[in-house]
Amino acid sequence: MATLFTKLDSFSLQLQSDQKKRHVFFVICALLITTLYGYYFGTFDQASHIPFLKKTLDPSLFPNDRFFELRNTHYSFFWLLLAPFLHLNLLEIVMFFVHIVSIYATIWGVWSLSKLLFNDSLVALGSVVALIFPHIGFSGFPLFEFSMLNRTVVLPLELFALTLYLRKYKLTPFILLGALYNFHALSVHFFAGMLFFDILVRIKKVGIGLFLRSLFVFVLFASPVLFWKFGHSGISLLPQYEWFDILNRAVFSHLFNVYSQHNRVVAFLTLSGMSSIVLFFIVAKKYVSERHVTVRNWFVAGIIACVVQYVATYIYPVPILIQMQILRIGVIMVVFLYLYLVAHIVKSVRENHIPPGHFIFLFISIILSFSPLVFLFTWGLYTLRPTLIQLSTMIAIVLYSIVLLSMTHYKLWMPGFYIFPQKTPFVEVQLWAKKNTSKDAIFITPPEIWWMYETEWRVLSERSSVVTWSELLEAAFDPSYITYWKPRFEDVAPGALARFRGNFFENRQIIRNAYYAHSADQFETLGKKYKATYLVSETQYIFPFAQVFSNGVFTVYKLP
Repeated sequence: MATLFTKLDSFSLQLQSDQKKRHVFFVICALLITTLYGYYFGTFDQASHIPFLKKTLDPSLFPNDRFFELRNTHYSFFWLLLAPFLHLNLLEIVMFFVHIVSIYATIWGVWSLSKLLFNDSLVALGSVVALIFPHIGFSGFPLFEFSMLNRTVVLPLELFALTLYLRKYKLTPFILLGALYNFHALSVHFFAGMLFFDILVRIKKVGIGLFLRSLFVFVLFASPVLFWKFGHSGISLLPQYEWFDILNRAVFSHLFNVYSQHNRVVAFLTLSGMSSIVLFFIVAKKYVSERHVTVRNWFVAGIIACVVQYVATYIYPVPILIQMQILRIGVIMVVFLYLYLVAHIVKSVRENHIPPGHFIFLFISIILSFSPLVFLFTWGLYTLRPTLIQLSTMIAIVLYSIVLLSMTHYKLWMPGFYIFPQKTPFVEVQLWAKKNTSKDAIFITPPEIWWMYETEWRVLSERSSVVTWSELLEAAFDPSYITYWKPRFEDVAPGALARFRGNFFENRQIIRNAYYAHSADQFETLGKKYKATYLVSETQYIFPFAQVFSNGVFTVYKLP
């Protein structure tokens, strides 16, 4: 095991000295991550991005569908950049290419940040390898994702902005973040907020002038999307209790709460986030240079941000704070944590505080600590009894295996490779609708069908639905939309909304049961009310309408 440490150290030095070999390594890591996480087109957050993009390119699509008015409140120019590729029928290929490049650049950003902080190639290597595997804190989002999104594309550039700031580039990081604000404002809030917080903490040393100049250039370069924002909506400081209650119980419980008696995952995420805080300050306190003090300030800014989120959740749900989904800052906090954990064990081995033979066991524990809570436990066990190193590592392996099995059971982890939409029965229905119905056709569709690996109705059908559950992803950015969405949802899934308790999987089943509780007469009445021509149903539920399509799983009926 001691020899293995030496070999890894030698390999890291080779990567450091050979730029070509280093970047080949980054590419290999990017492909490994894509294999581990999978890649899907048209699912999850793309449920709104893809239809919005299609509507922009072809305004005749989705006529009279108010859902598409939400394009005006989803403030990002990013997806507009992809319009030419959609026109050329190259969208799927370009998005996959951008996804791979983004992962590669993120790995590069992690290496550069780690190398700058610790000046140790083995720490940089270990940080990259550790972060290949998913680790979660507050909010539950990992560093890498399974589809191309604007937040995944801007991430490496945000990491680069942190590196520039640590290298004492005074205004350049804020220029970069201001420009990125036009593509994904939510994540830039976190990075820019950390930098501004550090300046404020050191205001006596750096002077108020630096703060004002930084703020000016940031706002200047962010001004295009800011003009868009304030041209359509202002910032309301009044709480929106009903809007937030619906979002919280229906979809976003994990993003807002400390604890939920109906969703155990929320408590687990909170404990994971708290564990990341405890571990970070244990391992980071030994680093006292100015750069490390800055990182600690960033981490403190993250803690303050989480407190602000909880205040908004339980006391004053003002839209601007809820819309920022502040707990997502937990992703950045976890990145900092794992950089310092790897640095800590490497430094301990180099200073003979830990036997070299123990390095690989501890490193495996870091890699397989899906939650910092797991590593806090296994590392605590090792600290109390170093002779139990193999046992602590085995515990980490067993717990990781349990997590993977659970995620597979709940279909939270389904690695697959789908540059083009996965051919599911629901996708077949969408493609049939696109080819065989007019653009103004309106469908009544099962509103619950959408999730991480299932394509939402509008994405491929290019046809309107009376209402869908996934519309809440965009309703989060426009509270007024709830007044339109809620009565339609109550009609299509009667009684479901009142039964939501913040458990996603339970909610999905509630919606499904409510949808199929309709009689034929009730569906016919809904069709007349909303001018819907077609009804989509699982084949096992039979209705006395004309069948126009069936694939054995879903049937499409034409409503009278």
